[in-house]
Amino acid sequence: MTPSADMADPGVSGYEIHEISMPDDSVVTARIIVGPGSPWFDGHFPGNPIVPGIAQMSMIFDLMQRTMGPGLKLNGFKRVRFKQLIRPDTLVSVLIKPAGKTPDRFEYKLTADQAIVCTGFIDICVDQTVSPSGQGNCM
Repeated sequence: MTPSADMADPGVSGYEIHEISMPDDSVVTARIIVGPGSPWFDGHFPGNPIVPGIAQMSMIFDLMQRTMGPGLKLNGFKRVRFKQLIRPDTLVSVLIKPAGKTPDRFEYKLTADQAIVCTGFIDICVDQTVSPSGQGNCM
């Protein structure tokens, strides 16, 4: 699956997708930019804008939902490490892949200018039985 690059509306998602792909069924790669007008910079911090950590985590889950489907449910994040700041207009590369032997756990890495920006693990549940009310069988 190769979703189109215009999938993310920066006014809604807070960032622009310049490239996104799913080279196999469980690996997601993307290149994104957070523009200076992103709502993520509101108050974080005036005169010294950086992408908040929670926004980076939200972006990871959003990219997974865009490529793996709407039945994805978030179970949590583990061992998140923020190593560098993300400033406006920085091109960020994203890699999300299975974390080995733990089912439904993926590891992710964000890089910018060949430096690691953030790493961690995301635990998800793929719920194929989501009802219209939004209730599924993920625990």
